[in-house]
Amino acid sequence: MSSVIYQPLSSDEIRLLRFQPGSGITANLETWNLQQAHAYIALSYTWGLAPYRSGRPSDVTNAITLNDYSFSVQENLHDALTYLTPQLRQDDRLLWIDAICINQNDIPERNAQILLMRYIYEHATLVYGWIGLPSDLEQNRLAIQLMRKFNHVLHEGLVANNDDMNAVASQISPDNKEIFPEAGTDCYRGWLGIQDMFKRSYWRRTWIYQEATGPPASTRFYCGSSYFNMTLVSASVFMAHHFSEFTNLEFPFRDLARGPLFAISAFRTEGVIAHGDSLLELIDSLRGTQASQPRDKAYALLGLAADLQSVSIKPDYGKSLCDVYTDIVRFSLSQPKHGLQILGHIMRPRVSFEGEENTYIRNGFPSWVPDYREYGVNLFQTLQEGSKWAYNACGPHNIHNAHIDGRRLTLQGYQMDRISSLSATWEHDVFSTKEVEAWAPEDPAAIYSPTGQTLGDAFHTTILADMNVVKKSRGHMADLHLMGTSNDGLTAEQHKYKNWMNVALKCASGLRRLCRTEAGRMGIVAFPARVGDLLYILCGGQMIYTLRPKHEGGLEFIGDAYVHGVMDGQLFEDGSIDGKEQEIVVLE
Repeated sequence: MSSVIYQPLSSDEIRLLRFQPGSGITANLETWNLQQAHAYIALSYTWGLAPYRSGRPSDVTNAITLNDYSFSVQENLHDALTYLTPQLRQDDRLLWIDAICINQNDIPERNAQILLMRYIYEHATLVYGWIGLPSDLEQNRLAIQLMRKFNHVLHEGLVANNDDMNAVASQISPDNKEIFPEAGTDCYRGWLGIQDMFKRSYWRRTWIYQEATGPPASTRFYCGSSYFNMTLVSASVFMAHHFSEFTNLEFPFRDLARGPLFAISAFRTEGVIAHGDSLLELIDSLRGTQASQPRDKAYALLGLAADLQSVSIKPDYGKSLCDVYTDIVRFSLSQPKHGLQILGHIMRPRVSFEGEENTYIRNGFPSWVPDYREYGVNLFQTLQEGSKWAYNACGPHNIHNAHIDGRRLTLQGYQMDRISSLSATWEHDVFSTKEVEAWAPEDPAAIYSPTGQTLGDAFHTTILADMNVVKKSRGHMADLHLMGTSNDGLTAEQHKYKNWMNVALKCASGLRRLCRTEAGRMGIVAFPARVGDLLYILCGGQMIYTLRPKHEGGLEFIGDAYVHGVMDGQLFEDGSIDGKEQEIVVLE
């Protein structure tokens, strides 16, 4: 069937849909030169089943008529076309849809068209984002009405206060029942409608950052036949954030302030697309997004990356997932500014707990290849102090000379210590400090020889990785007494200080373990670490790295680590490495 419907495209051509007169969804494909295509609309949507499916069978075949042939489409796309086709037909508007305008059975064509997608969305007259059918029509109507009210209040406030957003925020009060949710009111039902629309899977997609983050007026997000734009999204996120900070806004509504819409709104307003970003930073920062095709965790971001001009990664859906993610490693290692930052992308999803035998899912990848299907945030690899990396454990050895050969990554480095004891793992979702307090040294007044501090001060520095994640500066210690104090009676400054310490502690020590080493050092290591694991300095790496000898030879990469007192190249300054021969380190 595809050979009848699709004719080959040249490298600068795309297909567009033109809807035909009559009833039903009937369209023809037209081939256009990319530079000459004009006045078309690009559709952004979620592949697969519809997000709201109450009472709908899952085994129904959805089809349209395409070039006089029956053509199957997925349920959610069929819903979108059902609602959008009448207006598109009436206005004789052309439409671009990836699932239809790209021959999905032709892998070379898919590979080539992926590279054009940023251009396609940026040069569309409009982008339609389909988030699905409304679960409640009246609630949906009230939601969009409320979003417009939010925007009106903010606009009037900015005009009256010379664009001073702080002044505008100070005047927004929960006493205004037209915008603050009070149970039983239309405003409350409007908040429920916003929550329903904003929790849709559409917003968590990786592709949305390329498709729907252009100028706010150029994108319409459709929920059934109603639509809103990015300006209304940003206004709604602002209101949720404001009321979350200063009022007793109900918990479900607080999620609107920190969910995917907040990230999308920030991504657009901070101008990432206009100013560019590195592929590695994009992949890492958008790791929590979703893609039905795991290769798209990388490929969906190629058009946004600013560092792919001279060295490119080309989409290839014929490659294995492991090979695609290995390409990301290879590319990162080819960029001197990244050093070994890519190793910090490796997350270990835990599956069981057996004391020191904490295990993780082994996905069949080499241990040094990240699996971007797994979500996590590695504080160590993203921390910068000013314009430079926060740590520099490798000292003067800042060139890695890495080499990839099949499933092996060869590096150079020095074994600097070995783990002798480990604490329990601190759970990611625990904000109580009790588990961390259990890590504290028995004799806090004793001297920590690597730095000359007391053990107590060294411990309180280590659990924060010596970092204020808010101010992004070094030289900080946790105040566990303050963190364990009730908020009642704290000054505003103490409350602020306590909040950033909570964030910093969770980022540095969450899902990690405190370790002690044979040389008397202490540090924070990844949870799968075991007693006997080796701690290495790797040339070109800002961190210390936990490696494990394999029975058949080579080393398994376990994770990066913070080891107090050696994170700024001190081992090369105090002579500890003198006389040691640089090793060839083979990771498998």
